[in-house]
Amino acid sequence: MSTNIAKPEIEIDREITELIKLEPEGCVIVHCRFFVEEMSAIRIWPTTYLIPDSGRKSKLIKPFNIALMPDWTQHFVMNDFIRFTLVFEGLSKTSKSFYLLEDIREPYAFYTRKITRNRTDIYFTEVFC
Repeated sequence: MSTNIAKPEIEIDREITELIKLEPEGCVIVHCRFFVEEMSAIRIWPTTYLIPDSGRKSKLIKPFNIALMPDWTQHFVMNDFIRFTLVFEGLSKTSKSFYLLEDIREPYAFYTRKITRNRTDIYFTEVFC
């Protein structure tokens, strides 16, 4: 008995698609979710990077659905996830894994666990602080 498993289609926002066309080296797209325990505001700093196991770190190009510092995104739903997307410079072809790090001198910086590279360079992950 054979079983066919359908791969989910990934929808990419038109603005992200246009941005990717402008980057000749390609981009890495990271769809993030962050658990919010209480009503709060969040933001991402421009000093957020992908740190690979080999090669140079990749800079944040553009955030979607989250404010860039100094602005704030208000989140009014308690005990729920806020979802946002970050577009980064492309990673080195030799890189097999990476993690996300918000490099700031304040508490509660965003980070992820190690993420294994895939051929699409589109990822879904949970961020922590």
